[in-house]
Amino acid sequence: MRATGLQAMLGVHWRTHRRGTLVWMFALIAGMVGTAAAVAGLYSTPEKIHTYAQAVTAGDALVAINGRVEGIDSLGGVIQDEFGFLAAFLLPLLGISLVAQSTRREEEAGRLEAVLGGRVARHVPVLAGLIVASTAVLVTATAFALGLSASGVPTTGSILYAASLGALAFVFAGLAALLAQVTLHSRGVYLWSLLVLALSYLLRGIGDVTKTWVTWLSPLGWAEKTAPFGPMRWWTILIPLAVGGLLATLAVVVASRRDLGSSLVRAGAGSARASTWLRSPLGLATAIHRPAILGWLAGALVIAGMMGALAQQFVDAVASNPAMAEAVGMSGAQPEDGFIALTQLYIAIITTGCAVQAVGSLRGEETAGRLEPRLSGTLSRTRWLTAHGLVIVSGLVVIVLVSSVVLAAATAWSMGTTAHLGRVLGAGAAYLPAELLIGGLALALFSLKPRAFPASWAAFAFVALIALLGPGLKVAGWALDLAPTTHVGNPPLGRVAPLPLIIMIAVSAALLVTAALGFRRRGIPQG
Repeated sequence: MRATGLQAMLGVHWRTHRRGTLVWMFALIAGMVGTAAAVAGLYSTPEKIHTYAQAVTAGDALVAINGRVEGIDSLGGVIQDEFGFLAAFLLPLLGISLVAQSTRREEEAGRLEAVLGGRVARHVPVLAGLIVASTAVLVTATAFALGLSASGVPTTGSILYAASLGALAFVFAGLAALLAQVTLHSRGVYLWSLLVLALSYLLRGIGDVTKTWVTWLSPLGWAEKTAPFGPMRWWTILIPLAVGGLLATLAVVVASRRDLGSSLVRAGAGSARASTWLRSPLGLATAIHRPAILGWLAGALVIAGMMGALAQQFVDAVASNPAMAEAVGMSGAQPEDGFIALTQLYIAIITTGCAVQAVGSLRGEETAGRLEPRLSGTLSRTRWLTAHGLVIVSGLVVIVLVSSVVLAAATAWSMGTTAHLGRVLGAGAAYLPAELLIGGLALALFSLKPRAFPASWAAFAFVALIALLGPGLKVAGWALDLAPTTHVGNPPLGRVAPLPLIIMIAVSAALLVTAALGFRRRGIPQG
């Protein structure tokens, strides 16, 4: 196959997606390098590193979340453990997002049809999207390696660790490219990619806890098994590179033979007439957001179920190990409350990501040309935006409610008691105002300055880093206060003050009103 028009297509991808790509890269580089430097400053002596290693390896619960780090009794190992959850989440999301934007979303919008009408081969848009995404991953991994070296981590281990994370992102970029040929809509790409990511996280967690070969079934396990600060298995990195390359090659081959606007898997013929529910603004909004919400829900359920099943082990480890209790911020607290608080914080981060991604799909509706016809009739802008807002908020509530019930049930099974449901539900509900605030910020950016929407992902990455790593790294109080999750109060471990929650709800409402007013006044579509 000849890559006719590749150079032109690379230019098109860069000009149309450079803002989102650069925001992703800057947010990840700044967050990872800054956190690595903070970890290096906090664990500055062998004694502190050794105490940390003893604490986090005392039980299987933290291993299930962050992975089993070989060579954890080193500065690099501490950094790898601290990044365990975020790296398993943000790096794959980078690859998925960049490829989905430049492939299936462009095809949905009808822009690829015009491009392919010129001297551009049918498979070149997918190839160009993979090249741009791979380049972004490579630059991000290189910058991270340099940041680790500057923080005092051995250069060889820094390069291998950064390369393993880059290869992980490449696997999911290849997967997203193939799914863009298999599914008909970009939301399907996100749904199935997130489901694969959730399954990978589950397999890696099961393999690490049981110390079996199951870890090798997961792309996250391949990155972990490189052991950059332990035995340093360089050959392991060939596995994700080979799998990612195979997925990318299949995507390019399928794209060269597939009819434009079609997919390998399509739903059967539907009814000749849409139902009354589907014709309503709320029904159509539900159909649009349902796949992505289900994908994020799957991730939350994996965390809730896996952590709940290990609840008793976590509580026993904290109760018998003061160093572990101090490392996870539970010194002098009830271990059960600390366990619930930690798990609900992870679920809150996942739910916040769902809010940002759901608002981002509204931008996709606009750029794909589907919004303008919808608003050309009797449907007002306010009703359209309100319908999508209600569905998004309902999706957040469903994720919190269902994952909390699963967490409570799994915890009850592990600990042999049923007294946790109320506390688990209360802790999950307490984070809803913080999640709504970030969602409201994303909606305001979409309504006022849609081209600035990628800043919502930067805000999400910042909140995730501060919420999960800030307290443990002794980040300055003013920086902690910038994350709305800080003001929730870490329930049920800490006291929930009503005033901060009321303020966050009020700010969220103000952002929603601002979004509605801005959306009524701005041009549609707006580039």
